[in-house]
Amino acid sequence: MPKVAVVKTSPKTIFDDIARAMDLAEYDKFVSKDVATTIKLNLSWSKLYPACSTNPYILDGLLRKLLSDGFDNGKIQAVENETVVTNIYAGVKNNNWYPVMKKHKIKFLPLIKATYVNVDLPQKTLVMEDIFGETIAPKEIFGTNIIHLPTIKTHGHTQMTGAMKDSFGLYLTKNRHLAHLKIHEILVDLLLMQQTISHSEFVLTDGTVMGDGPGPRTMVPKIGNLLIATSDMVAADTVQTRLMGIDQNCVHKLQIANSLGLGESDPERIEIVGDYESWKDLPNFHMKPGKSPVVAFNRGFLRFPGMETFLFRSPLMWLPTQLSGLYHDGIWLPLKGRKWVKWFLEETEWGKLWSSYSEK
Repeated sequence: MPKVAVVKTSPKTIFDDIARAMDLAEYDKFVSKDVATTIKLNLSWSKLYPACSTNPYILDGLLRKLLSDGFDNGKIQAVENETVVTNIYAGVKNNNWYPVMKKHKIKFLPLIKATYVNVDLPQKTLVMEDIFGETIAPKEIFGTNIIHLPTIKTHGHTQMTGAMKDSFGLYLTKNRHLAHLKIHEILVDLLLMQQTISHSEFVLTDGTVMGDGPGPRTMVPKIGNLLIATSDMVAADTVQTRLMGIDQNCVHKLQIANSLGLGESDPERIEIVGDYESWKDLPNFHMKPGKSPVVAFNRGFLRFPGMETFLFRSPLMWLPTQLSGLYHDGIWLPLKGRKWVKWFLEETEWGKLWSSYSEK
């Protein structure tokens, strides 16, 4: 029975709370000092937007805990990829990750520079081989502890992001948009791959500020003041559905992964530890996933025969990516999103903590 720590937190106690959540989840039973550690950051937008990407204070708190427990910073690497609509270097800068990595003297590997190699899986994938024709992963993460740092937010393709969705940017390269129509099956395939090549896996999910609505970018942020920690990716996301108020039966990846023995999705078989006594005791933030026009366009058009090849496997690929950038960066952020960025930075204690990492 996996342990999932759910811990209340605040800007004043965040570092102690991260350490407490990790200890409650018995992270030291899984994350070994004897091997290298890979920290998978979460980048959903190259720009700052609350609840969208890993917060610098979460990365800082994780590293403080690891180093205080005797981990060697020379054996720790942070990694993240980029998509056709994000830029990794802009994302690292705009989300204040650089100062944290510099402070703790850890390496950063942009996965666009990683060496992807074939992975021999113990069983046939559900859809990955059919869609991509290969099963590959960065050789730089083989045999390492893999720690994910997702945020609690909604997603137009998967209802929610979380531990399993964070793997999307770890193993798939820039063409990962091809997986959207079979996203739940792909996420299960990625979990199988991760368990095949890693030494261990762990997740610290950030619910300090949560993203509601048509995620993963065009969201309304809300204060959550929560952390989730566990070694079971499926259990972490199962608990997250409870906190978000989402019917877990709509999040098909959970049932599929459970049926294949890759993790636990039965609430009766998940031990809740920390600041809540049971599954029923967990709070419900009543979040409602939706689809932005970009996601709705994507899912709608791809259902027509031949449309995937026409839009995403041809020279016309530039069109949907340009339209996405125009909508998110040129229209939605200035007209609607900017007020939430201002609110986060100027009116919340989490935003003030975030700003403290900005390089002068």
